[in-house]
Amino acid sequence: MLRKSLLTAVVMFICWTSSLYAKPLAVVQESNLCGVIDNQGNFIVPLGYDRIVPWSNGALMVKKGDNCGVLGADGKVIVPIEYLNILIPSHGNTYLVENNEAHWGVYSADGKMLLPTVYDEVTAVDKGNTCFAVRQGTVWKFIHSDGSAASNEEFDYIGEFSEDGLAVVRQKDKWGYAALPGKIAISPQFEGAQNFSNGLAAVKQQGKWGFIDAHGIVKITPQFAEVYSGFSEGLAAVLSPNGKGYIDKHGNLLISRDSRYIGQFKNGVAEIREVKKKLNVWSSLAYGASIALGGIGLPPKNALKSNEKRGFINRQGTEIVPTDYDEVMPFTDDMALVRKDKKWGAVSKDGKNTIRPKYLAMRAFAGGLAAVRTGSSWQLIDKAGQVVKTLPDSVTDAGGLSAGLLSVCIGDKWGYMNMEGDLVVTPRFMQAGNFVDLENKR
Repeated sequence: MLRKSLLTAVVMFICWTSSLYAKPLAVVQESNLCGVIDNQGNFIVPLGYDRIVPWSNGALMVKKGDNCGVLGADGKVIVPIEYLNILIPSHGNTYLVENNEAHWGVYSADGKMLLPTVYDEVTAVDKGNTCFAVRQGTVWKFIHSDGSAASNEEFDYIGEFSEDGLAVVRQKDKWGYAALPGKIAISPQFEGAQNFSNGLAAVKQQGKWGFIDAHGIVKITPQFAEVYSGFSEGLAAVLSPNGKGYIDKHGNLLISRDSRYIGQFKNGVAEIREVKKKLNVWSSLAYGASIALGGIGLPPKNALKSNEKRGFINRQGTEIVPTDYDEVMPFTDDMALVRKDKKWGAVSKDGKNTIRPKYLAMRAFAGGLAAVRTGSSWQLIDKAGQVVKTLPDSVTDAGGLSAGLLSVCIGDKWGYMNMEGDLVVTPRFMQAGNFVDLENKR
């Protein structure tokens, strides 16, 4: 539960945010070592790390051998490179660090050690970095940054703080919520509890789920068999007495959707997954032939093949991307990449632009353009699927477009090309990530 609730590092070679530099920066790899360059190819963080992972808060997690640390975008050390694992809580400007003895401690965003690595686990951190939830042995409690007790309460478990400043707690097999500085705000009385989101939290009573507000007042009577995701953009995904779908804050089922998977709404859309069955023609024909020749037996198990298909719905429940695709990617630049039968295409959020899956490879849209591969050549296309530019034959692979630069592979080395087709950074890297104009989000 802790590992799922904590925000781990985003995928390697994607964007991160900071305001230390006006120039866009990118992660590159050469001779199995990683570094960070600016858009002229100058190293800001020299090659020397086995891995560099951009965090969503603007810093860089780096790995050297078995040890991890944190650097700023200027390459200066924030957290020493001596830890086994590093995590970022959803709230609080901190880094949770684990040493080689499986003990946890806390650093502030500016590199000050707030808690020594002596705790068996650390979860909740408040926004002001004044209160922490720690476990020693089987006992959980809230403490201050100097290690002193923030309250006299002891718990069986403490989750992280939600946006409402409340943390899920468990005492004697009952769930409730605690507030700063670690005092019980909603007494443990529930069979289960989830984090607050959009002002409400899902709680379980007598085997059913309902929702309460931050004062513990029941706003939606327990009636749901499952809560798949809490409220996001005013809707929650549940299994209600009237079926599976999305409810509003009054408990009304607004969108009925009996799909295998119904995702959380983000930016007005939610991913949907359907399991559809399709006939395995060859198995069925073989079975039919055996019966015609006097054979006896059950139909083959693979006569009907499970076929999960994915798409997106909007807040009205309309499939803006039909569940016809083997894979869908999140929307970027109002376009979602989709894959069907090993070919890639794209669909716009308003449903007006559909690029039929026909490309062997396709990169995410940025600035209205995307790189695609047809046969042996790479092209840039617009949102209508029209070819804007055909890349030189020497380009064997391409990455994402960012800050007016496209990462390209020539031979077996990566560099960067501008929209005129000129090489701005000479290809010399084993890998090259997207450039990003950094913006501080701390």
